[in-house]
Amino acid sequence: MTLALLAGASSMALTTGAWAQSAPDGPSQVEEVVVTGIRGSQIRSVDVKRREASIVDAISSEDIGKLPDVTIVDALQRISGVQIQRDAGEGKTVNIRGLKQVITLLNGEQYLSAGNMGEAQPNLLDVPSQLMNQVLVYKSTNPLNALSGISGTIDLRTRRPFQMAEGFTLAAGAEGQRGERTKENDYLFNGVASWRNERVGLMVSGAASKSNLGNNYSGTVGLSGNNDWGGSAPTNFISPHGYESFNRVVERKRVGINVAFEADLGEGFTLLAEGFYAKLDEYNRAVGINISNRWDGGAFGVWTKPTVSTPAGVGNWRAVDEYDIDAWWINSFTVNRVTKSESKNYNLELKYDNGGKFTSEVRAIRADGNKLSMNGQAQGDLSNWQYAPGRFNLFRNAQDRTRGPFYPTAICSQYPAAQRTNPVVGSAGGCYLNPNPAGYGQNPQLHYNISGNHPVWSGFDTPISGGLGAGKTLRDYMANKDSYAIGAFSSEGNNEVDSDMNVFRADGHYKFDDKFLGFITKVDAGVRQSDRSISVEQFHLFSAFYAGTPGAVQKNGTPVPAGGCLAQWKAIDVAMDNTQCSAGEMVPNPITGVLEFQPYTVNRPTKLSTYNNVVLVDDLGGITSGMPNFWAIDPRDFDDVKSFQEKVFGGAVRVQVPGQTYDVDLKEQSAFGAASFEAGALSGNFGLRVIQTELLVKQNNTGDTLAYGDTNADVGDTVSRRKYTDWLPSLNAVYDVNDHLKLRFAYSKTMQPLDLSNYGGGLSIFTADCGAVKPGVRCVTGASSSGNPNLDPWRSTNFDGAIEYYFGAASMLNLSAFKLKIDSFVTNGTTTGRFTNGDGSLSNPVNVTLPVQGDAGSVKGLEVGAKIAVSDVFPDAGFFSNFGVDTNYTYSPSHESRIGLDGTRLPFVDNSKHQYNLIGWYQDDKLQARVAYNYRTARLSEVMSNNIPIYQGSTGYVDVNVSYNVRDNITVYVNGSNVTGEIEDYYARFAKGSTQYIKQNEFEPRYTLGIRAKW
Repeated sequence: MTLALLAGASSMALTTGAWAQSAPDGPSQVEEVVVTGIRGSQIRSVDVKRREASIVDAISSEDIGKLPDVTIVDALQRISGVQIQRDAGEGKTVNIRGLKQVITLLNGEQYLSAGNMGEAQPNLLDVPSQLMNQVLVYKSTNPLNALSGISGTIDLRTRRPFQMAEGFTLAAGAEGQRGERTKENDYLFNGVASWRNERVGLMVSGAASKSNLGNNYSGTVGLSGNNDWGGSAPTNFISPHGYESFNRVVERKRVGINVAFEADLGEGFTLLAEGFYAKLDEYNRAVGINISNRWDGGAFGVWTKPTVSTPAGVGNWRAVDEYDIDAWWINSFTVNRVTKSESKNYNLELKYDNGGKFTSEVRAIRADGNKLSMNGQAQGDLSNWQYAPGRFNLFRNAQDRTRGPFYPTAICSQYPAAQRTNPVVGSAGGCYLNPNPAGYGQNPQLHYNISGNHPVWSGFDTPISGGLGAGKTLRDYMANKDSYAIGAFSSEGNNEVDSDMNVFRADGHYKFDDKFLGFITKVDAGVRQSDRSISVEQFHLFSAFYAGTPGAVQKNGTPVPAGGCLAQWKAIDVAMDNTQCSAGEMVPNPITGVLEFQPYTVNRPTKLSTYNNVVLVDDLGGITSGMPNFWAIDPRDFDDVKSFQEKVFGGAVRVQVPGQTYDVDLKEQSAFGAASFEAGALSGNFGLRVIQTELLVKQNNTGDTLAYGDTNADVGDTVSRRKYTDWLPSLNAVYDVNDHLKLRFAYSKTMQPLDLSNYGGGLSIFTADCGAVKPGVRCVTGASSSGNPNLDPWRSTNFDGAIEYYFGAASMLNLSAFKLKIDSFVTNGTTTGRFTNGDGSLSNPVNVTLPVQGDAGSVKGLEVGAKIAVSDVFPDAGFFSNFGVDTNYTYSPSHESRIGLDGTRLPFVDNSKHQYNLIGWYQDDKLQARVAYNYRTARLSEVMSNNIPIYQGSTGYVDVNVSYNVRDNITVYVNGSNVTGEIEDYYARFAKGSTQYIKQNEFEPRYTLGIRAKW
């Protein structure tokens, strides 16, 4: 489609002589363009691309406070070579030419965003698009930029007072938003106020918004081959740890403020002081249903039985279309991850330009950010935990199957005598309680069909035993609120990140009246020093149990510690018998009558509504069929998860996860020299930047697994120091064939530090119930090491070539070819190791994933684009002259060092081989309309431990905007985002043509009604 448009546009351009007059080149052109709206935005974007020596694309605002799309990332996806990833339907992260190694600048200097304080990939969710005047995307190195990413650089440009008209300027906007499913009344307000005269200017702009974004999910949880963790089937097949379906509503509250002051100090000096503040509060609320095998290692490979499958074409693997499932455990669940982040970026700049040959700038940057992310979750368990052969349950004493959860007398007295499972009484009056008398009493036998376009469940109407009596089905249990008991409360995977950055740079420029050496028109030089640090603390919330319980003793007979025993999982299946700290009583052995230690259970029998509000979930969207209604906790109850834990358990203690807790300080000292040249029709620039990098890394070392949780003791620190130097040349050359045709070539070497977690992250050890082999013991199932300070940064050698044809102020065609030779990168690898199980024994060898050095990767491809305003081609076309198109196509195959199951090299994560955009627009004096379609083919999402790649399938998003100028200064508009309700499909790829469904995301369409005004 794009190639056809290009061919047609080229024919029109060559057969008509009635082109609109091209505006002259020069840095003042953007200031002179007075056209607004879509056409004005396209004019400014075309002008940037034409006049820059580097290969650049731009997104320009259509008016004050109006980028072309709802978010910055949504707008960036319209640029060829830019691929985005959505979160809850909103654009979140950006790749350029298939890689996430992208530098983000703010007004030409490094930007510290709370969304990616330690990561390379731009995450711009916290940045209100209304504060941006323009966004530039550099695909080749501009030697004057402070930094350049491996695949590109994004420069966010805000407004400044001297860009505004003299006097007082005010612009404001307001809009209401609504999702098709969430139906919340959301809002956005933004405004800009500016005053300036010839010498002084002050501008304040701000935006505040609230949005509730609907997202449905259906699919698997945790992936392994059936022969992992004890599976013994003769063929290999994917046996998920569990299956989930949920609906999620993400509430985002954004606040952004930009303040800028400019003053002409005279004698050529101009002072600029500005601050940029961004704040995002996000509540990621989900309710759903989970079907699994209770994470018991002994069940893997036996709880799922493929009933319809086909050979995968690799080894003895089979792709499964249907499973019979022996559902050991079914529970509703509620998860709410609350993330609150803010960042502050300050810039103080002194410019010198007295109209002479020499100009200069001196800048000081100070930035800091904080992000706290906390997770609250609860499981509503439907099982009654009674013993039966082949069931996973809590009644594990083979000598008396009535013995399960045990509690002190103070808890026993709060429950009716009928809930006691036996008459046994402990030495201090403790008793055994049935945790869920109204739950089901045998494993439901379900069927899972993934042969169609979404999962279909069945088996819920088969009678099963349990507390509701004979003839009742799983559907009946799911509909009965009293059949749910709390399986666990927890708050895990929490993290707090603090980061700060200090930058000082000085640049000088000298223009020659006569070309130096016959071709040099200008020279540039500068020095820069930056210091960026990050401190990451990963933690779980633990609470103390059984402090001061009368008569309670530890396993060795000593008193329980005064503070009780700490537990991460406030769960019905956690018994306090670990030698690190234990609590319980003595009870008679069922055979001998001799007293023996019986541990207390951490979580008492708790109904779903004891501490919480509950909701009936009756709609899981269009990607789950056959699932009955069920009850779950309202996720809003965990909006303040720490307060909830303190209310219910009396305290909430932060316990660090050492493998994910670290500090990194990265210092860069750099100097550059560059020159602009002109020789006839050939012009451009070349330069050399030298960067010396110093790393200081503090990693927290991992010790034994702590009791009643899945974290480890912190046993000290490892401190590493490292220094390396990079010499990075660059060249941009432009050949003007004539007034309309340009040929470009670019070459550069680039370097970008790794995600800081790749330097600082340590070892994390994963455990699961050992099963029947070691009842009640946690066995090590795997480990992950996320960091290594000795890894080299990303390094690449980049080549670009382009042909650009300009045939109007808002019209152009371009064809680009690029190659990124990735000389050094980091990817995931796997080794094996042995660690200590919960009982002190040595584990079997388990897989350990870790970042490893990769080399000899590459990304290469083509970009084709067309921006066409019909009025530039047919000025006298009447009504049709109001139309235009903006379209592009990107071809970007890639490969790195990892090999898939079928022996072929895998692409880089997140890269799509094909992508295209098609935007059609209309604009007259009053009305403007725009329809945008973005399509990208499959991308690699992750790789299973047995080298099976998981891909996200192709996606296509449609966005619509219509606005009407009621008066010259007042515009009303409507937006539709994702109007077709796109679904993201994920699948496992065994070999070419052999795939299997894994999961789906369904995002809701959203609609906006707004008004903008300016004075």
